[in-house]
Amino acid sequence: MNRVDRVALAVVVVATAWLGFTAVWGMAGIPGGGHIGAGNAGTFMAGEQMIRWHSLYPGRSWYTGIRPEGAALMCHHPYGQYYVPALLYLVFGHHDVLIHLPAVLLSTAIPPLLYAITKERWGRPVGAVAAAGYVVVPIAVGFSSYWNLETICIFGSLLFFWGHSRHMATGRGRYLVASLAGLCVVVSGDWIGYVLVAPTMGWAFLRAFILPARLTPRFRSGPYARWWALGVVIMAVSLMWWVGLFARVDQIPQWLGAEDSRGGGGMGTLHDALRSRKPWIDFSFTPLAILIGKIAAPLCLLRLLVVRRDEETYALGILFGAVVQYVAFRKGADVHIYWPHYFAAYFALALAQLAGTLGIAVAWTAKRVRPSGMSRVELAGIAGLAIGLLPVVAMAHDAVRSLGVWRRTGGRYDEHGSLMRSHIDLLYVMQEVVLPRTRRGTSIDAHKSVQWGWEFQWKSQAVGNGVEAPTVGATDVAGHPFWIARASGLTGDEQRKIAATAHVRIYGDAWVVDQREPAASVDAYSLNEREPNAFEWLFYGGTEPMRSIDATPDPWLTWEWRTHLGQPAIVPTGTPGTLDEIRIAHNVAIASGDQAAARRWLQALEQPLDRGPATSFTSGLHLLGVRVTGGVQPRVESWFEVAGDAPLGDASFDVRSMVEARDPLSFIPPDPTDREMAYPPRIPTKLWRPGFVYTTDAVLNHRIGRERYLGHWRSRDGTPAPRRVDNQAQTTLVTLP
Repeated sequence: MNRVDRVALAVVVVATAWLGFTAVWGMAGIPGGGHIGAGNAGTFMAGEQMIRWHSLYPGRSWYTGIRPEGAALMCHHPYGQYYVPALLYLVFGHHDVLIHLPAVLLSTAIPPLLYAITKERWGRPVGAVAAAGYVVVPIAVGFSSYWNLETICIFGSLLFFWGHSRHMATGRGRYLVASLAGLCVVVSGDWIGYVLVAPTMGWAFLRAFILPARLTPRFRSGPYARWWALGVVIMAVSLMWWVGLFARVDQIPQWLGAEDSRGGGGMGTLHDALRSRKPWIDFSFTPLAILIGKIAAPLCLLRLLVVRRDEETYALGILFGAVVQYVAFRKGADVHIYWPHYFAAYFALALAQLAGTLGIAVAWTAKRVRPSGMSRVELAGIAGLAIGLLPVVAMAHDAVRSLGVWRRTGGRYDEHGSLMRSHIDLLYVMQEVVLPRTRRGTSIDAHKSVQWGWEFQWKSQAVGNGVEAPTVGATDVAGHPFWIARASGLTGDEQRKIAATAHVRIYGDAWVVDQREPAASVDAYSLNEREPNAFEWLFYGGTEPMRSIDATPDPWLTWEWRTHLGQPAIVPTGTPGTLDEIRIAHNVAIASGDQAAARRWLQALEQPLDRGPATSFTSGLHLLGVRVTGGVQPRVESWFEVAGDAPLGDASFDVRSMVEARDPLSFIPPDPTDREMAYPPRIPTKLWRPGFVYTTDAVLNHRIGRERYLGHWRSRDGTPAPRRVDNQAQTTLVTLP
């Protein structure tokens, strides 16, 4: 192995380690909202049904105790994505860490497979380009831990290609088995898997049975024809198996109508649809990768026509499948940002072919201009590696920056501007408070503010009942003992009414009621959020703080909640230790009439704030300033003083963000989507008291580029919302580079 080959191997090792890290990062954490959390959980819950009911079919009706039948059976895609979760559940049971494990294994194997495929045909340096090219595509980085159709089909198709290349080169049976195993994987992943391998299989048919031998390079026709025939058998039998399973339960209409059941599809023409998805496409690939992919496509086709080798069909096959997936299934592409994931594998192979071709041209030119002792092959390898790594290095910044964006949003990126929550704070409370006191499968009453989804079903292994208020003392409460809600989703009147009729325990934004207990004054507990250590950061994720709940209520928080809900409150003693406790100490001083202490605490509050955004609003509200917190979950906090005594309605301080300019080191253009960022305050403004200080916050979820965050008040109950006294519509809270 010469020096260039050793460098190439080092590149492959780094690329594999990087993608492996992105897949492992946070794999042991609580699955939150979005595709990467709730989407993964949904796939695994469907697979678990196969074991629970000893069925051939994944299904819905999760945790209802009812065997899924008919339309409740999953009859949309081949069942490969469900077989693995079913096996894991059978062996290990129901655990958070398992939902990412299969994707971790397959994603980590993709760079070595890309290297092995391309080095077989074009040498180690070009193989390294393919491996490195894949791991800097943002969509490949972001969804490396996502167990769904795309990762399965990409892995399966690459294994199919690699085994085929090695089988042609060596004629050994183990590579034939490897290729056919990859084919089994890809056609078990999704219908598009058949499309990904169809160009190679079609070309192989022409080469083996139609084209004269003089038009193709020499190969042993017997083993080659055997490989092709076995491949066709696998494709035919698997297709009949999946369709037969659907027909057996009379769900062919469900299969054929799967595309129509999705949202999206509102754009009139393909051009309009692509234009509307442009921010997603640019972020998922970067314009540089898109440009290279466009340049390489005709080159790949030309190489196939000139060289006429099977390896020249690989990139074209994945491109063909990716285009069919993205164009033919437009409704899916409109609502799922990960839909074009297949293009990442095409980009990696196409970049390698482009770099290899240019490397040969450079070597040929250099040898013609100035002959040297270095062989043309070695010179072509050096040139190809250097040319191929140029865009890799250029895209690396966006790949690294995008990882945090993907994971903080659960793979949703900007969600077309809609509010996004990870829900991990509430899921943690369920895990630590509710589930230890309930039997598995016991249903949970949930207020609509919870936004009960797949992540809650996965964590609780229970059905969520939509219930607006707790039913303390009901005769059947043992079957659904707990009621949960979000404080930010309750109005002031709702909070007062619920607190008067139940014993509410408050954990941050979470309200929990054990409906078996009698009514009592509220108790509030601190979540004790802190930054994760290195181990926690890696395995539990670097996008959420670590949390813990004390056995006893927090005196500061309990005083605040009881005071606002009209309940007897014990004044906390001791010295406040956190900024939020200082805020509450200020409010305690106001409530007790200690103006000197209130002024002292107010001065302590104002010191860490950015006073630049300070402004006054109608209804006697004054924005003291803002504070941007760092750490794994950066937030912007807006600190308000109720300077007047005019009654406030129920309002929310909405925060929106817009990207004003491109990051100088990024290829991704500014995202034009104007995002909504903030939920209503936990203590509704209708309950706010004159002289008190309050804070609202918004998780930043900062995109790549210079992003401005602006705030304004919005009414929740129809009463006039506070507005700036200078009549400006919005207030700039912070601008992040």
